[in-house]
Amino acid sequence: MGDRLKDKVALVSGAGSSGPGWGNGKATAVLFAREGAKVLATDINLDAAVETKRIIESEGGICEAVAGNVSRAEDVAAMVANCVAVFGRIDVLHNNVGIVEVGGPVETSEESWDRVNDVNLKSMFLTCKQVLPHMERQGKGAIVNIASVSGIRWLGVPYISYAATKAAIIQFTRVIALQYARSGIRAKTRSCRE
Repeated sequence: MGDRLKDKVALVSGAGSSGPGWGNGKATAVLFAREGAKVLATDINLDAAVETKRIIESEGGICEAVAGNVSRAEDVAAMVANCVAVFGRIDVLHNNVGIVEVGGPVETSEESWDRVNDVNLKSMFLTCKQVLPHMERQGKGAIVNIASVSGIRWLGVPYISYAATKAAIIQFTRVIALQYARSGIRAKTRSCRE
């Protein structure tokens, strides 16, 4: 166990794993706890978030697990309120949720386009909208938004909605970083390889 996040509170969205093993959100939540953070693990699948909580607590960490759909404003408001009620603050917001649907501009349906945009991009807007006022009152905070190299280059797979949302996340995060820097809030993107 480290202490880089000692006495910090981290809200990790997508903190479960959609399949067996370890996904990015689950690994991040456990790593944050190993570094001393208290973690609110959120996932659309409560069982997946509870599994992450079980791992954290088995290692002596502190975690609360909650279910919620980060593409729905009321769910996000409830997650953030829960985190503040349980832990008193939010120091780190880690936005990990994302989906891929294959298709170029002709093949992609409007419903598919909207679904990917809601899950990948709107979710980050909603979480930041709810968390930033808390961080501003605290005078500090850190936001990590997971993007992808597909947001900056063609990877040989026609998933236009995924690539477009990941590109948008990069600029979305830059805007937040510059707008909120004077409030002591940092915002960065991290990219996965897809």
